[in-house]
Amino acid sequence: MTLIISITTPNGIIMASDSRQTLKNPKQMTRISTNYANKLFAVNERIIVGTAGMAFFADETGVQRSVSTYVNDFCNTKYLNNMSVKDVATELHSYINSKYPWKKQLEASAQQFKLDAQSKGLNILSLETKDNVVEFKVKHPNGMIETGNISVEPINLLISGFNTDGSFETYESISPGNIQVKRETDNYGCTWIGQGDVVSRMILGYDAKIFNTSLFQRISSTTSQQDIIKQLQGLEYNIPWPLLTLQDAVDLAVFLIKSTSIIQRYADGITMDGGDIQGVGGPIDVAIITRKDGINWIKQKQVIYPSFD
Repeated sequence: MTLIISITTPNGIIMASDSRQTLKNPKQMTRISTNYANKLFAVNERIIVGTAGMAFFADETGVQRSVSTYVNDFCNTKYLNNMSVKDVATELHSYINSKYPWKKQLEASAQQFKLDAQSKGLNILSLETKDNVVEFKVKHPNGMIETGNISVEPINLLISGFNTDGSFETYESISPGNIQVKRETDNYGCTWIGQGDVVSRMILGYDAKIFNTSLFQRISSTTSQQDIIKQLQGLEYNIPWPLLTLQDAVDLAVFLIKSTSIIQRYADGITMDGGDIQGVGGPIDVAIITRKDGINWIKQKQVIYPSFD
C-alpha cells in the first residue's frame, strides 16, 4: 500500500510519498516487502508521477515486475519533454493498461468464485462482466439472495506538474478504470491516493467508510448522495490553500504521511471494519515543482551502507 500527497499552491506543487511496499505471499498473507521503494518519478523536468495500489504484476513472460519498473520503462521509451500533463496521464494510462493483464486476472477470479460457490452449496443465479468488475447473484441453501461484485486490485497513479505555458494540472489514473482531472490552474488544494483514510478524516472530517454505516444507508434511501456530500463538506477544515507557501505545503504533506504511519502503528483498522494493513511507512520523499525551476528534490532517499547497531 502507499500514500501519495500532492499539494498545489500559487508558488508551486509539492509531491510527497512514503516508501513502504507490501505483497501477498503464497499463503495470501500480506507482509512488508520493503520500506525503501521509490514511488515518485520525474517524467520530465515539469511533471512527476506517484504510484499506489498494486505494487507488482507479471510481464508477458510471466516474470513479476514492480509497477515502478513499468513507469520507468514508460519514461525511458516515450518522448515526453514537450507533452502536457494531460497527455502524459493519457499515454501512461494507456501504457499501464497494455501491460497489466487485469482482464485475465478478473476472469480467473470469477472462475475461482464459481468453484468456491459450488463447494459451499450456493446456486449461482447470474455472473456477468460489466466494465472492469464481475457482478454476481447467488442463492444460499436457506433461500437468502446475495449480490455483489468481483474486482481486481487497481493500479493508481497521481500525475501532477506544469504545462509548457505555465498552467498546472493534477490527474489520477486508475487501471482498470479511467482518468480523472483533480486539480487545474488556480484550483489550489491537496490531492491524495493510496491509504488516504487518515488524511480524509484530518482534512475532510470523514472518510468514505461513513457511507457503509446503517445510518447513512437509511439516509441515502431518501436523500441523494450529492446532497449528503454537500452537507458533509461543512466538516472540512478551512485551510487557506492559496496562501500556503512552499514550506507550509512541505510541512503539511510530511505531517499527513507521518500521521498516517503512526495511526497505523497503533490501530488495526476501525471498529466497524477491523483488520488493516500497515501499508504506509519508511522514508518520506519530497519534491517541489515550480514554473521557473522545474523539479527540485527536497528529500530523496539514497542507497547507503547499513547500520546494524
